[in-house]
Amino acid sequence: MSRPSLDPKRRRSEILNIRLSPTEMYDLKRAAAEAGVTPSEYARATLTGRRPKPKPMKERVMTALLYELSSIATNLSQLQDATGDETFGQWARYVGGELVERVTDRHELVPLIEEHLETVNGIGHVVNAIARRANMGKELDPAEVEETLSALGRVLKPIHKAVGQPGRAGDKGFDPGGGRDAL
Repeated sequence: MSRPSLDPKRRRSEILNIRLSPTEMYDLKRAAAEAGVTPSEYARATLTGRRPKPKPMKERVMTALLYELSSIATNLSQLQDATGDETFGQWARYVGGELVERVTDRHELVPLIEEHLETVNGIGHVVNAIARRANMGKELDPAEVEETLSALGRVLKPIHKAVGQPGRAGDKGFDPGGGRDAL
Protein backbone atom coordinates (compact mmCIF):
# COMPACT_ATOMS: atom_id res chain seq x y z
CA MET A 1 0.00 0.00 0.00
CA SER A 2 1.43 3.37 -0.94
CA ARG A 3 1.57 6.44 1.24
CA PRO A 4 -1.32 8.88 0.88
CA SER A 5 -0.54 12.01 -1.10
CA LEU A 6 0.17 15.18 0.81
CA ASP A 7 -2.04 18.18 0.50
CA PRO A 8 -0.46 20.28 -2.31
CA LYS A 9 -0.10 23.22 0.11
CA ARG A 10 2.00 21.08 2.48
CA ARG A 11 4.08 19.35 -0.19
CA ARG A 12 7.68 20.57 -0.27
CA SER A 13 7.98 21.43 -3.93
CA GLU A 14 9.86 24.71 -3.74
CA ILE A 15 13.65 24.81 -3.81
CA LEU A 16 15.91 27.43 -2.25
CA ASN A 17 19.51 27.43 -3.39
CA ILE A 18 21.94 29.35 -1.21
CA ARG A 19 25.69 29.65 -1.13
CA LEU A 20 27.54 29.30 2.14
CA SER A 21 31.15 29.81 3.03
CA PRO A 22 33.02 26.70 4.19
CA THR A 23 32.79 28.02 7.76
CA GLU A 24 29.05 28.61 7.50
CA MET A 25 28.53 25.11 6.06
CA TYR A 26 30.64 23.59 8.83
CA ASP A 27 28.61 25.48 11.44
CA LEU A 28 25.33 24.36 9.84
CA LYS A 29 26.41 20.71 9.71
CA ARG A 30 27.72 20.82 13.28
CA ALA A 31 24.53 22.41 14.65
CA ALA A 32 22.39 19.92 12.71
CA ALA A 33 24.43 16.98 13.99
CA GLU A 34 24.14 18.26 17.56
CA ALA A 35 20.37 18.46 17.13
CA GLY A 36 20.24 15.03 15.51
CA VAL A 37 18.74 16.26 12.24
CA THR A 38 19.97 16.73 8.68
CA PRO A 39 21.36 20.12 7.63
CA SER A 40 18.27 20.66 5.46
CA GLU A 41 15.93 19.93 8.37
CA TYR A 42 17.94 22.23 10.62
CA ALA A 43 17.94 25.08 8.07
CA ARG A 44 14.19 24.66 7.42
CA ALA A 45 13.38 24.67 11.13
CA THR A 46 15.60 27.68 11.78
CA LEU A 47 14.06 29.57 8.86
CA THR A 48 10.58 28.94 10.24
CA GLY A 49 11.54 29.97 13.79
CA ARG A 50 11.77 26.49 15.34
CA ARG A 51 15.51 26.06 15.82
CA PRO A 52 16.13 22.50 17.03
CA LYS A 53 17.86 22.19 20.38
CA PRO A 54 21.05 20.17 20.68
CA LYS A 55 20.52 16.63 21.91
CA PRO A 56 22.70 15.42 24.77
CA MET A 57 25.92 13.70 23.69
CA LYS A 58 24.77 10.41 25.23
CA GLU A 59 21.63 10.40 23.11
CA ARG A 60 23.50 11.32 19.91
CA VAL A 61 26.10 8.57 20.40
CA MET A 62 23.53 5.90 21.24
CA THR A 63 21.31 6.90 18.32
CA ALA A 64 24.29 6.76 15.95
CA LEU A 65 25.34 3.31 17.20
CA LEU A 66 21.83 1.88 16.96
CA TYR A 67 21.54 3.27 13.42
CA GLU A 68 24.86 1.68 12.43
CA LEU A 69 23.99 -1.70 13.97
CA SER A 70 20.56 -1.73 12.34
CA SER A 71 22.06 -0.85 8.95
CA ILE A 72 24.66 -3.61 9.25
CA ALA A 73 21.97 -6.12 10.28
CA THR A 74 19.82 -5.13 7.30
CA ASN A 75 22.74 -5.65 4.93
CA LEU A 76 23.54 -9.01 6.53
CA SER A 77 19.91 -10.09 6.06
CA GLN A 78 20.13 -9.03 2.42
CA LEU A 79 23.26 -11.13 2.08
CA GLN A 80 21.44 -14.13 3.51
CA ASP A 81 18.55 -13.59 1.10
CA ALA A 82 20.87 -13.19 -1.89
CA THR A 83 23.19 -16.10 -1.08
CA GLY A 84 21.08 -18.47 1.01
CA ASP A 85 23.95 -18.61 3.54
CA GLU A 86 22.48 -18.90 7.05
CA THR A 87 25.71 -17.53 8.56
CA PHE A 88 24.67 -14.06 7.41
CA GLY A 89 21.29 -14.55 9.10
CA GLN A 90 22.94 -15.54 12.37
CA TRP A 91 25.13 -12.45 12.22
CA ALA A 92 22.10 -10.28 11.37
CA ARG A 93 20.16 -11.62 14.35
CA TYR A 94 23.10 -11.01 16.66
CA VAL A 95 23.98 -7.52 15.41
CA GLY A 96 20.44 -6.20 14.86
CA GLY A 97 18.75 -8.10 17.64
CA GLU A 98 20.80 -9.32 20.55
CA LEU A 99 23.53 -6.67 20.48
CA VAL A 100 21.04 -3.83 19.94
CA GLU A 101 18.94 -5.12 22.82
CA ARG A 102 21.92 -5.39 25.15
CA VAL A 103 23.36 -1.96 24.32
CA THR A 104 20.04 -0.07 24.49
CA ASP A 105 19.85 2.18 27.56
CA ARG A 106 23.44 1.40 28.57
CA HIS A 107 24.47 5.05 28.69
CA GLU A 108 27.48 4.25 30.86
CA LEU A 109 29.02 2.74 27.69
CA VAL A 110 28.91 6.03 25.75
CA PRO A 111 32.68 6.71 26.03
CA LEU A 112 33.50 3.20 24.73
CA ILE A 113 30.89 3.43 21.99
CA GLU A 114 32.05 6.88 20.94
CA GLU A 115 35.61 5.57 20.70
CA HIS A 116 34.54 2.75 18.34
CA LEU A 117 31.72 4.42 16.40
CA GLU A 118 33.88 5.42 13.42
CA THR A 119 35.19 1.88 12.96
CA VAL A 120 31.65 0.46 13.29
CA ASN A 121 30.62 2.87 10.54
CA GLY A 122 33.58 1.81 8.41
CA ILE A 123 32.85 -1.91 8.63
CA GLY A 124 29.22 -1.07 7.92
CA HIS A 125 30.29 0.45 4.60
CA VAL A 126 32.23 -2.71 3.75
CA VAL A 127 29.26 -4.98 4.59
CA ASN A 128 27.02 -2.67 2.54
CA ALA A 129 29.32 -2.92 -0.50
CA ILE A 130 29.28 -6.72 -0.34
CA ALA A 131 25.50 -6.79 0.07
CA ARG A 132 25.10 -4.43 -2.89
CA ARG A 133 27.20 -6.77 -5.07
CA ALA A 134 25.21 -9.80 -3.91
CA ASN A 135 21.92 -8.00 -4.57
CA MET A 136 23.08 -7.32 -8.14
CA GLY A 137 23.68 -11.04 -8.59
CA LYS A 138 27.46 -10.78 -8.64
CA GLU A 139 29.50 -13.62 -7.21
CA LEU A 140 31.16 -12.94 -3.88
CA ASP A 141 34.78 -13.76 -3.15
CA PRO A 142 34.70 -16.22 -0.21
CA ALA A 143 38.00 -14.88 1.14
CA GLU A 144 36.63 -11.33 1.11
CA VAL A 145 33.45 -12.46 2.87
CA GLU A 146 35.50 -14.30 5.51
CA GLU A 147 37.76 -11.29 6.08
CA THR A 148 34.76 -8.97 6.30
CA LEU A 149 33.02 -11.15 8.90
CA SER A 150 36.27 -11.41 10.86
CA ALA A 151 36.70 -7.63 10.70
CA LEU A 152 33.09 -7.16 11.78
CA GLY A 153 33.76 -9.39 14.77
CA ARG A 154 36.94 -7.52 15.70
CA VAL A 155 35.18 -4.15 15.44
CA LEU A 156 32.21 -5.26 17.55
CA LYS A 157 34.24 -7.22 20.12
CA PRO A 158 34.84 -4.29 22.56
CA ILE A 159 31.13 -3.47 22.62
CA HIS A 160 30.23 -7.16 22.81
CA LYS A 161 32.53 -7.62 25.82
CA ALA A 162 31.16 -4.50 27.53
CA VAL A 163 27.56 -5.72 27.38
CA GLY A 164 28.37 -9.22 28.64
CA GLN A 165 27.99 -12.73 27.34
CA PRO A 166 24.68 -14.27 26.26
CA GLY A 167 22.84 -16.00 29.05
CA ARG A 168 20.41 -18.18 27.11
CA ALA A 169 20.45 -21.86 28.03
CA GLY A 170 21.99 -23.97 25.31
CA ASP A 171 23.57 -20.96 23.61
CA LYS A 172 27.06 -21.86 22.56
CA GLY A 173 28.02 -18.20 22.92
CA PHE A 174 29.32 -15.74 20.42
CA ASP A 175 32.89 -14.74 19.80
CA PRO A 176 32.79 -11.81 17.39
CA GLY A 177 36.47 -12.23 16.60
CA GLY A 178 35.84 -15.63 15.07
CA GLY A 179 34.67 -14.62 11.59
CA ARG A 180 32.27 -16.95 9.76
CA ASP A 181 32.32 -19.53 12.56
CA ALA A 182 31.79 -17.04 15.39
CA LEU A 183 28.20 -18.03 15.96
